[in-house]
Amino acid sequence: MNNSPLQVGLDISQKRLDMCVMQPNGAVLMNHRSFANNRHGYEELKHVLLEQITAGGFTGVDIGAESTGYYWLPLFLQLQADESWGSHEPTLYLLNSRQVYWFKKGYAPDDKTDAKDSFYVTEKLRTQRGKYHPWSADGDWLRLRFYSRLRYHIGQALTREKNYFWSHMFLKCSDYRANCPFGDGLGATGRALIRQYPDWQCLTQLPNDILQDQLADWSHNRLPNLEETMRQLRQTIDTSYPLPTELQMGVQSLLCMTLDHIAFLEKQAAQVERCLEQEIDAYHPEVSHLVNIKGLGVVLAAGIAAEIGDLHRFFAGQEWDERQNRFRPKNLRDVEDAVAKHAGLWWPRKSSGDFEGDERRLSKKGNRFLRYYLVEAADKLRQYQPEYQAYYERKYRETKKHQHKRALVLTARKSIGLFVGLLHRNEPYRPQEARR
Repeated sequence: MNNSPLQVGLDISQKRLDMCVMQPNGAVLMNHRSFANNRHGYEELKHVLLEQITAGGFTGVDIGAESTGYYWLPLFLQLQADESWGSHEPTLYLLNSRQVYWFKKGYAPDDKTDAKDSFYVTEKLRTQRGKYHPWSADGDWLRLRFYSRLRYHIGQALTREKNYFWSHMFLKCSDYRANCPFGDGLGATGRALIRQYPDWQCLTQLPNDILQDQLADWSHNRLPNLEETMRQLRQTIDTSYPLPTELQMGVQSLLCMTLDHIAFLEKQAAQVERCLEQEIDAYHPEVSHLVNIKGLGVVLAAGIAAEIGDLHRFFAGQEWDERQNRFRPKNLRDVEDAVAKHAGLWWPRKSSGDFEGDERRLSKKGNRFLRYYLVEAADKLRQYQPEYQAYYERKYRETKKHQHKRALVLTARKSIGLFVGLLHRNEPYRPQEARR
């Protein structure tokens, strides 16, 4: 009878599950076996593992896999939901693929194949299992994360489409973006003007009353000074390069179709934001405390909370206390540090012997979505919250090199304590002056 669990590592791709099986002492029971990455392949894998557990008298099975894309998720959800394992229910571990890559560097040079990769996943799980918190699905957080990452994806697509639009708008009117008389060149007035007139040279000859009526209609009478706006528009057209007649319709068609795509993406973004609001109201009321922070909004708040997920996983295990020279339960500051490392917002020490590196570099190894949302949120906090504005300005003055980027990243690191605290205590944000 073996009182330890069987160790199983999987290298998962779209089509296959490559498996390696070891005993807890490192003896290889099955060097490599491949299964289809579908329900039939799962049933075969389960049958093989149950035979190995029964034959070796193991108490259960630990299954580890790399977190590459979403190829691992259906299998893990099936493993967790399947009750036919009985007393041998597997414990699941999700391993960072970068950590597995560097773990492999500790061995002699080897081939890069699916069979070899599953071996190193198993070996890392077997030797360092205590460093990992068992994986468990939380559908509510996963659903919020799907929506927030979709909103991120749409935002990136919008930025790409707008850059594409402006690169071609330069052909139509080269000075338009630099000297736009409407403020936002892609607002309702600008879009209507672009669609209505393929050749803007005719606007310089258009009677004032007609152009004024059209601008007032397109802007819903929101332009403060129509005469000054018309003057700036005509001056912008006058100083721009003229576009040859044979190119006007081609450029016009391209701009109109690109505007249609931008409008579609904006509609999709608004739809996803409504889904985020519904998810927060129904399943994550604690996230509303982040939404209500002035300047943050539902997109950044949901993105931060979704990528952090359930805070209880960061409280798992114990922390070594150098002052007391013993292990102790993790506190909220330890969780804050763990979230910062999870986002790649920390500066690792470099020391060897008597050498201690003075200059530390930002890690940037971690959850890129969380890091993006935290930095974007820091930019909003330094604009709307006096406490963070003062901190940003202090860090900005500390150096003369990369001032804005450095101050913004440091502000993002500081804000982690705020977000973790509000989510953990489930309480609204109070400005610094209200806490005195």
